Amino acid sequence: MTRTLFRGGTVVTSTEQTRADVLVDGERIVAVGLDLERMLGATDAYVVDVTGCALLPGGIDTHTHFEHMVASGATRTADDFTSGSIAALCGGTTTVVDFVRAPAGTGIRDAFLARRDRASASIATDFGLHPMATAAASDADAIAQLQRLATEEGATSWKFFMAYPGSMVGDDVLLAGFRAAAEVGALPMVHAENGHMVADAIARLVAEGRVDPTHHVHGHPGAAEAEAIGRAAALAQQAGSELFVVHVSAAEAVETLVRLRDEGVRVGAETCPQYVAAAADAPEVTGALAAGYVCSPPIREAANQEAIWRGIEQGVLQTIGTDHAAFRLTQTDDLPPQKVVHDDFTRVPNGVPGVEERLMVMHELGVRGGRFPLTRFVDLVATEPARRFGLDRKGSLAPGKDADIVVWDPAATRVLRASELHSRSDYSVYEGLEVHGTPRQVWRRGTLVAEHGEPVGDVAALAGTGTYQSRSTIHPTEAP
Repeated sequence: MTRTLFRGGTVVTSTEQTRADVLVDGERIVAVGLDLERMLGATDAYVVDVTGCALLPGGIDTHTHFEHMVASGATRTADDFTSGSIAALCGGTTTVVDFVRAPAGTGIRDAFLARRDRASASIATDFGLHPMATAAASDADAIAQLQRLATEEGATSWKFFMAYPGSMVGDDVLLAGFRAAAEVGALPMVHAENGHMVADAIARLVAEGRVDPTHHVHGHPGAAEAEAIGRAAALAQQAGSELFVVHVSAAEAVETLVRLRDEGVRVGAETCPQYVAAAADAPEVTGALAAGYVCSPPIREAANQEAIWRGIEQGVLQTIGTDHAAFRLTQTDDLPPQKVVHDDFTRVPNGVPGVEERLMVMHELGVRGGRFPLTRFVDLVATEPARRFGLDRKGSLAPGKDADIVVWDPAATRVLRASELHSRSDYSVYEGLEVHGTPRQVWRRGTLVAEHGEPVGDVAALAGTGTYQSRSTIHPTEAP
């Protein structure tokens, strides 16, 4: 096997920064330390000079929607597994965990196996899959299939919706699903919004004729998010299960998470860069761009951002995903209808792109913004996602781990432009943000896959080289 020596850099873990070299043999890290050429006789290794750079574990985004068909079946996202994963690699993310929704008449296990095969044929990152329990796939047989997927296929996290027609499940399903998860060591995840409160708020907006996309945020009150989190936590306690809340967006939700933590209730939670970097009330967010901002939970007003930062700093928000669901503001012939209706949020498919920008945005606003150190950045975007979701070979630079390595250049700068990114979306909610610190190189399992923000070699050759990750049972959230 080929040996590669990363020499002269600073290895960053979730707890410390250390001047060290990293030796890779094939797909795995075999040593981390100083003077490895002499100590281990690694004089035959291919040397990568990383002087002045930080060595970070490959990013892990546990919330993507590549090649995703919306619940109504009316459209799908612009990014397929290839384009979405190439964007991820170029931004420093080497592993994603996507989702599986069972179409009507298809069992969740069959849907899972089909989607895994589809991804395996075309994805460039390593990947896992979260099966989703929806209104159409949540009976006793579906729950039993979820348990089989956890024990037989390593799909050890399941998503439940608390809102939206066709997806929303009741408390009875949540309780049964959470208990089933506890039995097999799986992690139940919730989209936490009170569906009845959201439906009522949207109906009021429609009745008042306030359907311009700038009003989308008003259809998703923060109180709906907070109520759903509290209810899900109570059900998880009753079931004896863990709980993980995805895409936390509201100040009220953070307050609820802090209260639960202080009461000793185990709840994990994720937020996304759009909730600290974009604002629904920014003056430029009108017309087509306002339609581009439509996602749920919504991008909220600028005043809400401080609460999300506070949740990260206080540790009640432990991971950064993206909820990457890329659509276009302009139509192309090869895609179903995109975000081409710009005057009625009820007709705009929900989702924003962001898998490529994630590390750069959070480093710029979090590390350079003085919110947290580089070690916490690594924890948020790589180490804790790996631990929380059973990706045991990922998330840190240590002997025995997969050689997923980001050579991070702190001196490099760029201005984020959608036209220079690799998603098939034609806009970015981070357009014009100047970032200081970017991935110089990205290595996935010992292979150089991206350099200076571009894929290495032919994209077609990278497609299908990602591998499915069978994940271990969950690691419980530590009580405070």
